[in-house]
Amino acid sequence: MLMPDAAVETRSRLAAIVESSDDAIIAKDLNGIITSWNKSAERIFGYTEQEVRGKPVTLLIPPDLQAQEVEILQRIRSGERIEHFETERIAKGGRQVLVSLTISPLKDSAGRIVGASKIVRDVTRIRHVEQALRESEQRMRFCLEAANVGTWDWDVATGSVHWSENMEKIHGRRLGSFGGDVDAFLEDIHSDDRQQVKDAVQHAVQGGGKCHWQYRYTKTDGSVGWMEASGQVIYDASNHPTKIMGVCRDISERKSAEDAIRAAHEQLDGMVKERTSELERAQEGLRTLSARLLRMQDDERRRIARELHDAAGQILVALSLNLVPVEDGLKKENSGLTRYVTESLQLIDELSRDLRTMSHLLHPPLLDEAGLHSAVRWYVEGFAERSKIEVNLHLDPKVGRLPGELETAIFRIVQECLTNIHRHSGSNWASIAITRDSENVTLEICDRGKGMPTPTRPGVGIQGMGERVHQLRGHLEFKSGDSGTRITALFPANAASPEISAEVVDALP
Repeated sequence: MLMPDAAVETRSRLAAIVESSDDAIIAKDLNGIITSWNKSAERIFGYTEQEVRGKPVTLLIPPDLQAQEVEILQRIRSGERIEHFETERIAKGGRQVLVSLTISPLKDSAGRIVGASKIVRDVTRIRHVEQALRESEQRMRFCLEAANVGTWDWDVATGSVHWSENMEKIHGRRLGSFGGDVDAFLEDIHSDDRQQVKDAVQHAVQGGGKCHWQYRYTKTDGSVGWMEASGQVIYDASNHPTKIMGVCRDISERKSAEDAIRAAHEQLDGMVKERTSELERAQEGLRTLSARLLRMQDDERRRIARELHDAAGQILVALSLNLVPVEDGLKKENSGLTRYVTESLQLIDELSRDLRTMSHLLHPPLLDEAGLHSAVRWYVEGFAERSKIEVNLHLDPKVGRLPGELETAIFRIVQECLTNIHRHSGSNWASIAITRDSENVTLEICDRGKGMPTPTRPGVGIQGMGERVHQLRGHLEFKSGDSGTRITALFPANAASPEISAEVVDALP
């Protein structure tokens, strides 16, 4: 039996414990009247001790749960202790509180049950957290199933493997058929892919920390699917690997789509190559036709020039010879008709000169007889005299004689460029330079005119120049601006266009 002082000390300690407890500690008599109320009870329910002392505990019980108090008092009277009874109570202001109750009988010094002591723990937050966790797990499970993703956990020490609920479904297994170890996991992997899976895991364990791989797997129905897996090594406090956690995602549809796209690309590439080849053949045929047309044009110019010089020129000479005696006879007779005959002879001389100039412009004999230097110099001097445009001509002595087609192409480009300068540029100056090195012949023509419009839409003359250069395996470049235009044509020194047969032209589309 405790001494009075010891009893007082014990009661003081108990009171201190009650007041410092995080749980509400409430005492009530057998009629359910509150007799004590600690600070935590005040915190949980919002009532002060003065507000609740002497009032029935049903103040805290929702109306639909009032019957609980009757049952609790009956069990207390019979000496029963109630452990961790979860229910709802009402705090001040009507706020609902989820609580866990532990209720013990209170006895007096004679051992009679005189009341009850309640330990009330507020589990509202705990239950909300638990509910949030359950909802989060449900959402996670839904997301994993919707994304066809599963999780796995491999214990490095034991070799056991834990799969999430949907992993067997993802791998096409029957539920409950997975053996739960590494061998059971590897047995479904395609034999050609097993080693790379082992290597990826081994690398991660030995220091990589992470692993990622794709593998084929065999389903129970015998079909083959594709899986993508990623894992992260988990280490203990000593930095030793303890487990690998990761996810698996079925990528069979993606692989099928990739294969289909790859096949479509290959088919498209084949079609593009085939069409490109057809276009190249057509372009080559058109270039061949263009080359033949240009050659025919040059031949026709040569023929027309010869006809003008030989046929028409001879007729004019004969006409002049016939008119000279007539002029002499009329002069002896002092006839007034002499003037008309003399003027006719002058017109014949002028027409002869024009025919000779025209025939030379169509195809200068100098080009065949003396070469490019003489023909270009003759043409430039005549152009400068007719157009009143100053032309600065530089002819490299090293150019010498070139293949006939190359000399003709350069001469025609000079003709076309000077004609365009006279008609369109507004320049009163032009420069022409023809040079040669060990490999190439270069033609450069420039003016100080208003330049070509941008974007440039090539006309027939420019297209013709381009075709001539291309046929001789050369390169043509245009540079034009407000300060003038520069045209550069670069040819291999031994350039000659390929022979063109009638069969090639007939085969053109």
